[in-house]
Amino acid sequence: MGSIRTTRFGFASGFRIIALLGLLALAAGPAQAGVGGDDAGTCVGACGGYGAGNNDNGCYCDSACAGYGDCCADYQPVCNGNTGCTANSGGRYVLHLGGMCSQGWNDALASKAGYTSIDVKAVQTNHSGLSDSSHTLNVYLDQCCTGSNLCYVLNYSGGDAVMGHRFANDSTNWNIHWVGTSAGAGGGSELSGNFLADIFGPCDYAGHLGTSEVRNAYNHNDTNGETVYHIGGYDGWWYSSWLLPGEDDGAVAYHSAGAVTSTTSTSSMCKTPKWTNHVAAWTCTGYNLDHYEMKSKFISNMGW
Repeated sequence: MGSIRTTRFGFASGFRIIALLGLLALAAGPAQAGVGGDDAGTCVGACGGYGAGNNDNGCYCDSACAGYGDCCADYQPVCNGNTGCTANSGGRYVLHLGGMCSQGWNDALASKAGYTSIDVKAVQTNHSGLSDSSHTLNVYLDQCCTGSNLCYVLNYSGGDAVMGHRFANDSTNWNIHWVGTSAGAGGGSELSGNFLADIFGPCDYAGHLGTSEVRNAYNHNDTNGETVYHIGGYDGWWYSSWLLPGEDDGAVAYHSAGAVTSTTSTSSMCKTPKWTNHVAAWTCTGYNLDHYEMKSKFISNMGW
């Protein structure tokens, strides 16, 4: 695809118009998030050209994309190192890491006095969603949470696996108070595949959140010594809950949301054994909320 973009006119220009019309047509989709939609590309390994990934949605990673409004969602942090944080500035930040099939938090951010909220633009929509989004998260952590800076990290759904993957693949001692996880998919989902993709939009990453694949993707016991707090919901959906063991929110069961080391059926977020440094927060029974409603629950519980 990158080879056709030798000019901003002719075929390349027509391609942009077609892509724009496609984005407008998809705008009503519930999981729509940023340029390229649910199956958007990423700038990881693609700076200076066309967005990497298995998409054909006109997402770019070159210096001209800002003017054309067709940058991939992670262009600024990945290609320019722009995260919204100022390195080693005594800054205080709350990082928000979105879920499966997203390109950012795309929702209301926390409002904590003395802290700046940051929407982590980590693309989780293509076949290499976990490693790509983990790479992007690393850019944020290195800039926002080292030196004299200090952070909280809030993640949701697939963001749980992204944070876990980053912890397990980096020895950096970031300055993180703690990590708060809502409806975490770090233990995977029995719905992974076409069914999960149908729920969260047509993105390939949903097909890579199976329990076996996610649980074997990284060392869940390695959190660099940081504590990860978990909350989950039990208002499952009738059309999917029957496929999930124990209590669930319609997308993930408590064994995943509660960081349990096995895919056991359980009605308690406090079920053990858990991976090291992973603990249930506030309640063992969880909340009468579905997967979507759980997203902002950690923020509201904190009064942020």
